[in-house]
Amino acid sequence: MKSIYDALDNRVFSADDFVVEFPKTGSVLAKIKFAHKNDYYFHIAEVQKARGVAATIASFTDDERVPATIECPGGYKWVEENRVGSFDSCIRRIQHWCDNIREDLKTKIPAYKDLDDLKRQFEQHINEHIKNPEDQLSKEEVIKINEKFDALYAEFVKLSEEHKITQDLLSEIKKDFEIIKGNATQYSKGMWANLAKNRIVQVIKKVAGSPEGRKLMYDGAKRLLGLD
Repeated sequence: MKSIYDALDNRVFSADDFVVEFPKTGSVLAKIKFAHKNDYYFHIAEVQKARGVAATIASFTDDERVPATIECPGGYKWVEENRVGSFDSCIRRIQHWCDNIREDLKTKIPAYKDLDDLKRQFEQHINEHIKNPEDQLSKEEVIKINEKFDALYAEFVKLSEEHKITQDLLSEIKKDFEIIKGNATQYSKGMWANLAKNRIVQVIKKVAGSPEGRKLMYDGAKRLLGLD
């Protein structure tokens, strides 16, 4: 459902941060899982009006059904159940859930606090320095972008050789960098910068478990987008 993916592309995360499933049977219509921490999930379900969300596990035949969400983390409890008036209302609750994830991560992983500041710096830099966002990047600009990302990737290769990040993580970083580089020839300056910003933030999240990797990507991100 496109509206779900649109809701996941919000001010906090992007759709790539989540895994979305649409079960073919049962009362749960959509399952959303935070890709970086499986403890966080969001379900959209049809439940019996009288019995609430607990009824989602059981089968039922009556017509008294209402849309509901099951959210973890919730705003006040770790797992919250919300019966709402429509499926559109369920989708609107995704933003609240994303906000709750962000707040929980901030308390558990200090690096996530820095990410908020970095994203704000990126957005300010894009707004101030890209004067003609609808223009295409020049051939020279694309070459410079490729050189910067290749140089940063080479530093990650060194970390992998020193066993400070895994080979699997290195492969993911390479894939992300190749996507960013490829986008430089496909999109306008403004669109490319925003797409690059979002994917760079994703990479920082992926390397958050490695202090060396996190510092390298955080500092490298500033250089890549001209903040340092």
